[in-house]
Amino acid sequence: MKFKLKKLLHSEHPQHEILAFAMMGIGLILICNDFYFFWPPFAAGFLNDDLVGGLFIAIGIWLFSWAISDKNRIATNRNLLIATAGFLAFEATAEFCHGYVSGHPHMFTAGLLEVIVLLFDFSIIGKSKKHNY
Repeated sequence: MKFKLKKLLHSEHPQHEILAFAMMGIGLILICNDFYFFWPPFAAGFLNDDLVGGLFIAIGIWLFSWAISDKNRIATNRNLLIATAGFLAFEATAEFCHGYVSGHPHMFTAGLLEVIVLLFDFSIIGKSKKHNY
């Protein structure tokens, strides 16, 4: 039993799995809160759309499935990590802007945590293979 559990939980890419869970968590927060973003007023409807949170979840699921797969393509890894960095940078910027406009300290905290996850993503990008040698 212990061997089966170890084989099931074993992964060659645990950092990718951690990043995937972070992306899925951010996506769930964005989907569950329909009034999270309020500024700028003309973009609040787009930013609060469940599609934005759904994209975070989709990238997280795709990243997790890449990490546990036996067929790991380098190009797919590169594209997923770049997309993750783009979404995290966008989300952190939105959090800091909202924190500045509203004065709510929890938005600065969320922005700081997303910057930390973004730096973790950059660390994974730096350590990942770049070519098929």
